[in-house]
Amino acid sequence: MKERIKRLIEDYGSDATLVCDGVSTNTRIFFQLVTSKSWQNMERMFCAGGEIPRGQFLFIAPPEIGVRRADLVNFDGRTFIVRRADAIVFRNERLFIWGLCVEGGGTDPWST
Repeated sequence: MKERIKRLIEDYGSDATLVCDGVSTNTRIFFQLVTSKSWQNMERMFCAGGEIPRGQFLFIAPPEIGVRRADLVNFDGRTFIVRRADAIVFRNERLFIWGLCVEGGGTDPWST
């Protein structure tokens, strides 16, 4: 199963760069806008650095990528901040990384 999922990501995923602990890794991922009516997507939110863009994005990455909260995903000329990343495990084996992110840029001062 792990090889099949890895092959799907490699064959049908899109090019992206993940920045984890300051180290950039070019890889392929699935990336999609989450179109829900949850408060995260509907309400305007502000922090010390300005308005936080609305909307969340889902990504699926290869299991060997060590992405976690506050890392960056550079995709399609835009930068996204990882808000959640979890390994999906089957029979004690990591199959892929599932995550949610929001559009941002550069640094993320409120989560460090």
